[in-house]
Amino acid sequence: MQSQAKAGQKIIYRNLTEKTGVNLDRNLIKNCMINLITNAIKYSNEGSLIEFNTDISERENIISVRDNGIGIPAEDQKYLFGAFFRAQNTGSILGTGLGLNIVARHVELMKGKIEFESKPENGTLFKLIFPAL
Repeated sequence: MQSQAKAGQKIIYRNLTEKTGVNLDRNLIKNCMINLITNAIKYSNEGSLIEFNTDISERENIISVRDNGIGIPAEDQKYLFGAFFRAQNTGSILGTGLGLNIVARHVELMKGKIEFESKPENGTLFKLIFPAL
């Protein structure tokens, strides 16, 4: 994904625990991560930092992506996972409005949940949370 980043953008991966194994569908989780990181690249400025973290424990597995991009307006957040929805501040940035809808469906298929925090001009944090098996 680093090769797709804008000039000066850095994608930093950290595993926050010593554990490394999870029991998730490889293709579904790969598609989720590609979408979330692509969005972070797309909606962030050149030279910005994108954090990609995993936190694997006995209780749950958390995968998160944080950017410092344009953020999502509060009034748009309730529609974020709807098909073809695009936030009002996306302007001329290309997109179909399907990516997060697909991510949400994939997470649901893997018995997980998706959470996010976002403020306009302060970026967005997405967390995919899965029960440990």
